[in-house]
Amino acid sequence: MLTKLASEIMSSPVVTITADQPVSATAKLMLDKNIGSVVVIDADGLFIGLLSESKYLPEETVLPYLRQSVLRVLGSELGDLENIEEVIHSTRNTLVGDAMQRNASTVSSDTHLAEVAKLMVGGGSHHLPVIEDGKPIGMISRHDLLALFAEGD
Repeated sequence: MLTKLASEIMSSPVVTITADQPVSATAKLMLDKNIGSVVVIDADGLFIGLLSESKYLPEETVLPYLRQSVLRVLGSELGDLENIEEVIHSTRNTLVGDAMQRNASTVSSDTHLAEVAKLMVGGGSHHLPVIEDGKPIGMISRHDLLALFAEGD
């Protein structure tokens, strides 16, 4: 039976940022490194969250109590796309700690590929941090899973 581990498919070193940085710094870091997600760490280098590019892009959500849908960027209500420039300008200085996903799924380096795939597909995640002793050591993206299809035997 084939059993690839997270350590065999993860990208490393992992790119990190602290929660006290503005989201604009994270966006620049992701663009500079050509990545779609950044691991958020505390002062001791411990994992505390994840900030992905999907947080920056508008998504439509339905608010049942309002019986209408709204678009959201970094948790800010847009209403519609007509005022996206205004929202982008006003949220540039939002702190990473206020925008990050705190309860992001993680795996350890010895997690099997099947479990990685379940977490990513089942949870709708595009990025999965690899954590050892509370510290990030790598990142698995859907791109890393795609690369497995390109491998030869």
